[in-house]
Order: sequence, then C-alpha cells, then structure tokens
Amino acid sequence: MGRVLDRGRLWMAAAAALCVSLLLHWRDVPLRAPSSALLEFIAWMPGAYLAPLLAVAVVMVPAMLLVRAAAGHGGFAVLLNTDYVPLLMLAMSAWAAGYLPLAVLRAFTVLPLGDPWYYLAANLYFTFLLAIGVRTMYGSGTASAIGITFAGWSAGVLGMLVMALLGGALYFLASPLVLIYLYFLFASRLRDLGAGLRSRQHFQQQLEIAANNPHDDDAQYQLGLIHQKRRQYTDAIARFARAVEIDPSFADAHMQLGVIARGQQRFAEAVGHLKTAAELDDRLAQNEVWRELGAAYLGASQAGLAAAALEKFTTRRPYDPEGLYWHGVALKRTGRQDQAREMFRRAIESVNTMPPHRRAEVRPWGARARKELAADR
Repeated sequence: MGRVLDRGRLWMAAAAALCVSLLLHWRDVPLRAPSSALLEFIAWMPGAYLAPLLAVAVVMVPAMLLVRAAAGHGGFAVLLNTDYVPLLMLAMSAWAAGYLPLAVLRAFTVLPLGDPWYYLAANLYFTFLLAIGVRTMYGSGTASAIGITFAGWSAGVLGMLVMALLGGALYFLASPLVLIYLYFLFASRLRDLGAGLRSRQHFQQQLEIAANNPHDDDAQYQLGLIHQKRRQYTDAIARFARAVEIDPSFADAHMQLGVIARGQQRFAEAVGHLKTAAELDDRLAQNEVWRELGAAYLGASQAGLAAAALEKFTTRRPYDPEGLYWHGVALKRTGRQDQAREMFRRAIESVNTMPPHRRAEVRPWGARARKELAADR
C-alpha cells in the first residue's frame, strides 16, 4: 500500500479494478446467437461490472472521509480535496486484489461459484486490504482503520442497494454521450483533486533523489518521517539511523529514533536517544523531547527521573494533555497522589478546551486520565 501511494496512478488502479470486474462477470453474458452477441454484451455491461465500482467511488470513499471528518480530523470539504484521490486509488487497488482470486475461479473453473459465501470471502478480503491501506495512509491505529473502513463498507452496501433499485438508470449513465458530458463537466475538478497526490508523490521522489547524496542528512530524515507516519518502522529506523550517521548532532533524528524505540518497548535505547536529543537541543520540537523522555523513563521504571523530565515539559507546555497525563502517572508512581490527581484533572480540562480539529487527536489522553481518577476513588 505504501508503494501504491508513492508510485500509483488512479487510472491504473481503476483500470485494474475494471478488468477484474469484467473477468468476474464475463460468464454471465447470455450469448445465444452470434448476431446478438455484441448487443447483449453492451446491454449487460453497465449493470454487471459498473455498479460495485461506482459504489466504491461515489459512496464508500466519501463515507470514509465523512467519518474521519466527524472524528475531528478536519473538515469534510478539506479532506475531499486532499484525500479523496489517494484513498480512491487505494480502494480500487484493494478491490482489484480482493476480487481477483474469485474472478479467476469464475472464469476458468467449473466450481459452483454461485454460492454467496464466495463473494462474502472476496468482500472481506477487499475490506481487509483497504483497512491496511487506510492504516498506511493515515498512520492510524489498527482499530481506527478498521472502524473507518467498516463504516465505508456499510455505506457501500447501502449504495449497492440503491443502485439495484435504480435499475435501468445505470444503463443511462453508461451512455457514451452522458459519459462525455460528465467528463467535460468534471474533468477540471478531478484534476484539481489529484493535484495533492501528484504533489506529494513528486516531493517524495525528489527526496529519494536527494537521499542518493551521501551527505544529505535532511533527505534521509524527511523520508524517515514518511515511513514513520505509515508505521513502516524498519524503513523509518534505517533512514533516521543514516541521518545520525551522517550528522551525529542531528537532534531531530535522535528524537525520532527514541520515539520509535519507546513505542516498541525498547526503553533503554529510547532513553539513550532522547537524552542525546535533549542535550543537543533543550527545546527540541517545542519541548516535546522532554515529554518523550519522561514517558521513556516511565517505561524503564525510573519514575523519579520521569517526574523531573515531565515537570520541565509541563512547566513549558502547561496545556498539553499527553504531557499532563504522563506527568500524573510519574507523580502517582513516586507517591505524590494529590499532585497526580491534579495533573489528571488538568489533562481532562485541556482536552475539553482544545479546538475541534485537535480534539480527536488528544481525546485518548483525556480518557486515560479519567480512568486514573476513577481508579483512585
């Protein structure tokens, strides 16, 4: 899925899905006489292969963006402009890959494939692949990616039902004159939607070219950030390590190596990288290096050092919910219960007063703080 985002083209993904759909349904063409074969094929095409792809493009992908907007990750119009084309490209690629095994079986075997369980299996495989794509694109957790994908899948099923009720309307939409009219009407808009994807792909390609320079530590770092967001941690670690190798004083690369190590519960290594980063730049990443170092100390069972690092962070960033939560945990482990409860309350208040576009990102820290307060009652 990372390669699809980096090198893919929407028209290629759509063509692959179209070919798989044609292969899936070609045996359904009722060719009884050579003279009527072409007419029957044309009459069959729109309803047979077009409906599921239209449901993905028109219903499923917008529904997924709507869910993400409702969760506080930006306005729907903004997400539609920036994320529709890459997400549609992932969805079409996943649809093609998910249904390809069934299409091959239907085309070249005599197995009793009318059983709906075969289609359910292909649909589940498609949904699974798309969830991986969502996780890769947004760097979200597995549960969040599955939730977004399931919401889109449910909307897609409803869209298929609506299309079934429309019946002959699909034949009208497949008319060459209608398609030409729609192309001229929306072609410029579609090009605008794809501009964001092309820009990101071009940027990454330029970074990869720059990374060939053995002295360009920043290109290595930027590529590492891309891999890190996609949770491709092996590649991210290699890029950050290369940046540190080029420039041992590259504080940002040390910090990201520490963040990844902490997430993988390699706490001693995380502390080493984060201490180095903090020594190189005391206010790195708007002081977030101290929050990460404090959390790493907690993982390493060094609550006293964690409390000191987190106190420095919360003094400088008094409204950061994550830092307040970790500070509360450190205080609790050092026996300062009253101060810990105060930090948890401040974390909850900070989440509640966050701007709407940030609230989805920080909400988990408020939930954790409430859980800690409830445990003390």
